[in-house]
Amino acid sequence: MPGERIVGVGGTEADQRALEVLLRGADLPIARFLTVEEALSAIASDEVDLLLLDLMLASNEVFALLRAAVPPGAGGNRTPVIVTAPPSAKERVQACLQRGAEDYLTTPFDPQMPLLVTRRVELCLRRRRLREFTSRLQMGARGSNDTQVLRLYTDSASRFVPREFLQHLHRDTLADVKLGDHVQRDMTVFFSDIRDFTTLSEQLTPQQNFDFLNSYLKQVTPIIRGRHGFIDKYIGDGIMALFPEPGEALAAAVDLGRQVVRYNQGRHAAGYTPIRIGIGIHRGDLILGTIGEEERMQTTVIADAVNVASRIEGLTKTFGVSLLVSGTVIAGLEPQHGFRLRHLGAVKTKGQTRSVAIYECYDNDPPEAIAQKEKTAEIFAQGISEFRKGMFLTAGRIFARLAEMDKTDIVAAYYRDRCTLSAVRERGPGIWDGAEKIELK
Repeated sequence: MPGERIVGVGGTEADQRALEVLLRGADLPIARFLTVEEALSAIASDEVDLLLLDLMLASNEVFALLRAAVPPGAGGNRTPVIVTAPPSAKERVQACLQRGAEDYLTTPFDPQMPLLVTRRVELCLRRRRLREFTSRLQMGARGSNDTQVLRLYTDSASRFVPREFLQHLHRDTLADVKLGDHVQRDMTVFFSDIRDFTTLSEQLTPQQNFDFLNSYLKQVTPIIRGRHGFIDKYIGDGIMALFPEPGEALAAAVDLGRQVVRYNQGRHAAGYTPIRIGIGIHRGDLILGTIGEEERMQTTVIADAVNVASRIEGLTKTFGVSLLVSGTVIAGLEPQHGFRLRHLGAVKTKGQTRSVAIYECYDNDPPEAIAQKEKTAEIFAQGISEFRKGMFLTAGRIFARLAEMDKTDIVAAYYRDRCTLSAVRERGPGIWDGAEKIELK
């Protein structure tokens, strides 16, 4: 960094001396203090790598320097500006940040707290170098190692922030991402979870827990990418992923279930307990963006669709199935999609006011279970219809017969039990809207 050029404009002599000491102590370039006219000329001649602008200058001078350093549409060719001001000048700081200033420092500088100054200066210079590097590559003016370095940077960054997330934000690199960047999309949210993971993890050492989780995730994560989805986050043993197309999300869930069967064969051969998973999928509008503050931000997804998808995944435990999807996912499938689906009615989970239609996808059931569900599909649909109309006695008889015919059909047994008199009383007074209320967080 010794070759980089820091220019300061304004400020007291005491602040200028303190800044010189702080920068020298951090092995940073020493600031050169200029008048407003000299600074404007230096910026125009591209002789400034960082402008330290004191806000005790006249407003017209401050804004003239800001316009010169950060002209509209400058993109990566702007000169970064850090404004300096006492705590009482918060409104002026806010106005400058809105006009393109990159950061701010509070005066008077405290020699006892050097990192409050030097760390921000260092990061600002680092961001400028990265912007210049990216711009040079985009313009085709590459040095001998530029392509290799950019590939290394992009590959490293994508291990923490998916490329797809940046693409949705219309950003090329992490250096281009700003706090508050966001975009609204209609997407499909995918949640998966390992059943009884807490019990399993209690039998393992911390190292064994990490080894197990990484072993499992290496098996299933490529399936999501292969179906054009991307991982938003890992949540312990859980996965949250996003898909542009609902059909791809459902296909990934089916593929993932089959991969777990193969994974369990290896676990069984090695003497380990097989695992079971649950998957919930829901589609809806969501917002992808960045939250936090300037020194620490992260990408996130904000939407009711995320909460619904998570709760649908939780319902797989209630219904004893491995894969549940919402009606909005089904509505987005191609007419000849080929998935084996069974409508399980509508539910309201804890905190939800609107009911959500849910479907079981049983593509990965054993052949005998698939045959039985297809054989009884019409009877099951009649039971759901009677249940939703509030004809609990009739629905109870239908589900009792189905549960007797197939002891492994947990859904039929669930609805049989929910049609009993005591269960009906639990629903309380009021008009029955056909949606089963389930206390699931």
